[in-house]
Amino acid sequence: MTKSIAQSAFAWWQPSSNTTWQIVLSHVLTPPTNISVSALDGDLFDNASNGSWPILKAAGYKTICYFSAGSYEDWRPDAKDFLPADLGDPLNGWPGEKWLNTNSLNVRKIMQARLDLAVKQGCDAVDPDNIDAYDNDGGGLNLTTADAVSYVRFLATEAHHRDLAIGLKNGGSIVGGVLNVTDFEVNEQCVQYDECETFQPFIDAGKPVFGIEYTKADDDTPTRESSFVNDICANPSRRGFSTLIKHMNLDEWVVTCNDAANATSGTSTLASTSAAPTKASSMFGVGVSGMVVAGAVTALQNCWSSAVD
Repeated sequence: MTKSIAQSAFAWWQPSSNTTWQIVLSHVLTPPTNISVSALDGDLFDNASNGSWPILKAAGYKTICYFSAGSYEDWRPDAKDFLPADLGDPLNGWPGEKWLNTNSLNVRKIMQARLDLAVKQGCDAVDPDNIDAYDNDGGGLNLTTADAVSYVRFLATEAHHRDLAIGLKNGGSIVGGVLNVTDFEVNEQCVQYDECETFQPFIDAGKPVFGIEYTKADDDTPTRESSFVNDICANPSRRGFSTLIKHMNLDEWVVTCNDAANATSGTSTLASTSAAPTKASSMFGVGVSGMVVAGAVTALQNCWSSAVD
């Protein structure tokens, strides 16, 4: 039987501001990994089919499971479950995607099934994307900010009933309407577009803002000491944010501002270099010794063996 929020007693993960993280969506999160952050954000479906979620969770990460809650993607295993009436305009620049009618009972039923999958995979949280059709001509479905607030609040209620934390993805126009039901913010490019103040209410409420700023090209690899990165990290508007500098394709490459570490040591603990990272260290863009890698591999293999058994 589904629990009420009162019965659940806030059993879901409630991350604090300055929680360290990494996001990889271009492919699955494949061990071995160096445990240098608290939380990992990856694709719900891809990592479920690859069996990655249980092993990463067993290795000590908080797992944030990404899915698109506001767009149809024709390659997803549940794509056949959407009805023609559920679909709106194509997403510009994203082949195979169309906006979804988030007021559709069928769409909401499909999202409930995705949340069930997240529970089955042991996810600690979900990162539902594309809730902002209102900023994209209503997605061809006349969707408004009021529709977005209704939808995010629906998703939050369903997630919390399953003891899942949930984030708001971008959605600056609806922060005030969903702040009290969401557990974190995942934001793209607020420094670039001078929008970070919009998301400060999350920090003021003790909730993290997982920020992403993108390089100009996917083959750019600026260091932590570069002026490009320093200008982002030194920007006062992102006070308290957990900001990463990433490639637009969201591969493993990363540089982090890592405010919590910088406040203690004055340096970044995840500073990337312009050299190509090794496979063992590429998950977080950090160099690790062979002994550490070997230990991580052994631990993860043991976790995997236990999970299989």
